[in-house]
Amino acid sequence: MLSRRSLLLGAGATLVLSACSNSKDPELGGAATGPWEFTDDRGVKITRPSRPTTLVAQIQSAAAVWDLGLRPVGTFGKAKKADGTADILAGNVDLTKVTSFSETWGEFSVEKFAALKPDLLIAPIHVPQELWYVPKESVTAIEAISPTLGVDYRERSVDAVIDRYAEIAAALGADLKAEPVVKAKAEFAAASKELGDLVGKQKGLKVLFVSGGKDGLYFGNPAAFSDLSLLKKLGVGFVTPNFDPKQPHWENVSWELADKYPADVILYDARNAEAFTVDKAKYPTFARLPAVRANQLFAWNPETPTSWAQFAPALRQLTADLGKVRPLSA
Repeated sequence: MLSRRSLLLGAGATLVLSACSNSKDPELGGAATGPWEFTDDRGVKITRPSRPTTLVAQIQSAAAVWDLGLRPVGTFGKAKKADGTADILAGNVDLTKVTSFSETWGEFSVEKFAALKPDLLIAPIHVPQELWYVPKESVTAIEAISPTLGVDYRERSVDAVIDRYAEIAAALGADLKAEPVVKAKAEFAAASKELGDLVGKQKGLKVLFVSGGKDGLYFGNPAAFSDLSLLKKLGVGFVTPNFDPKQPHWENVSWELADKYPADVILYDARNAEAFTVDKAKYPTFARLPAVRANQLFAWNPETPTSWAQFAPALRQLTADLGKVRPLSA
């Protein structure tokens, strides 16, 4: 599940918009009538006789457009935890008001998808030219029902990904000048500046992102993740591991090599928190790291939904965490 998640995330109803407009102002959406065209991040040109109004989205994309005012009728991909509560990937999506189907990787119910009568599917791209959680063997059947639109996360900082979703939302009629959207964008900008100002005063601070479990440890490549790319862009001094270009997201090692990259701060994958908190005594090499001994390790969730509203709190928490640290000797 780690490798899939980190490659890095009612029938017949219509897509509800927080506000629509016939204005051609890009922040108010394009014209509501007439042909609709959009070219996605695969270079695929989508053409519809009118603007799509019934949207199905992979849960990561659903969370992104939800905060911009769009309301998908259906979602696919992992939306809930084992206990039935909403997964962080779902963000602010009200799972009681959407039809969630095909939550398991490798499975996609074309029949359930068709029953929603969609006229557009939106999904992230984490692997070149592939839609996340859309099996290759199902693409032809899916696209016979509705066109698909891909949003590329690869080698793109999350602020740029959010901007791309905003462009898509505007094209679908969302009002980007609506008060909640404007407020979220301003708070994201303020949180970004606060983090940038802090790390600008912490020159030379080395930060390492790690994930893992009982079978091994993963050192994250900040350039391969849109969220870490944003942090790096804001000035966070990440350690870059010796990754395989064919597997650019992680360097996978045994726990015995946990001290390979001494760092002042360790950001650990919140999805595997037990490996770095309650169970860390099981991994003595990791426990002896200066950052661990100094308690300069903090949780970071790489599946924070791709929206201004969701990322601003995450950035503020990281700013609070980094405000507590000090440089450590190697």
